[in-house]
Amino acid sequence: MLRDQLEQLARIKEPEARSKLIRTLVGEYARSEDHDPSEMERELFSRIVLSVFDQLDRAARYELVVRLAKTDRIISDLADRLAQEDYDLSEPVIESSPMISQDALIRIAKNGGNDKRLSVARRADLSEEITDTMIARASRDVVHALLDNLEAPFSVKGTLALLIFANTEAAVLAGIARRAMADEEFLETQMYVLETNCPLIPAPLKKALEAGDLERLAKSIDQMQRDGDIELDGVHYSRHEASIQIANGELSFDAILRTLFEQERIDAAIWLISRKINLADEVVSDTLKSDADGAIMRLMLQTGIHEKTYRDFLKARCEWLDRSTRSIPELVMRYKAELKKPRRTAVPAEQQKIAN
Repeated sequence: MLRDQLEQLARIKEPEARSKLIRTLVGEYARSEDHDPSEMERELFSRIVLSVFDQLDRAARYELVVRLAKTDRIISDLADRLAQEDYDLSEPVIESSPMISQDALIRIAKNGGNDKRLSVARRADLSEEITDTMIARASRDVVHALLDNLEAPFSVKGTLALLIFANTEAAVLAGIARRAMADEEFLETQMYVLETNCPLIPAPLKKALEAGDLERLAKSIDQMQRDGDIELDGVHYSRHEASIQIANGELSFDAILRTLFEQERIDAAIWLISRKINLADEVVSDTLKSDADGAIMRLMLQTGIHEKTYRDFLKARCEWLDRSTRSIPELVMRYKAELKKPRRTAVPAEQQKIAN
């Protein structure tokens, strides 16, 4: 009977009739709990709906979402198409559909509205790529939703971005503490970063991790006055979302490094560069302070950063050391030429967690 109705649907030309039959068909298709649709039926149903989707009225689209969005009775292509609808229609698909593709979720993470990103942040099947993208691009309420979602994975790069935010935002600092209390793997990542003497770890978090008293930190922030800024261990924090975003809305090594330059966090930049090329912080710092342009270029070539990042690095270095910027164009040209030459950089496996 189902196949007969599908074939009937394929023959109908009038949009109103198609919408009406779709609603009737969806109702029967969804109610047939005693009959699990075959792969052929799922494919046939979904493909026919997709072929007439733009002609369906809102009632028919709503029927699809209400009855099938949270099931596996449709194919990924149809779930992905439903996710493109306005938020009132797409919310159940984005947040709960087992059939929506990872590619569709990544597109929402990159370019979706805040409401759709919030729905993605609540899913239990997120990848680090999706989490990283939303940390870099989304508003802070999305970041907090990710911290609250114990199924959301956090890469080391994502953790570094959170720490950048937490250096000025008390709410993010509290969110990190609460997540570390509930998620052993997340706590291990914090301890790993702490053990490498990362200067991005805010003093209150460092103290709480060393003392094993994250609950006190989280509660101390939550109990503070809700309006206005606050101060913890001599560090000033904003109650509101700071205007800090990761450069270019991505969490690559280059993007994090450029963000640190913009914030004038040369100490953190040195730490990050050191982990990337497996050199002691002191060696990197002494090299960058020197007048040996060739040695500095060779060191930065090992990081593999883009020529634009190298230019930003040179500008930040000139600010840091109060040097002239006149030689920057020539140095960038030399760097660009060297980048084109084949080279090999070996990075120990234990450094890959931060370097990549």
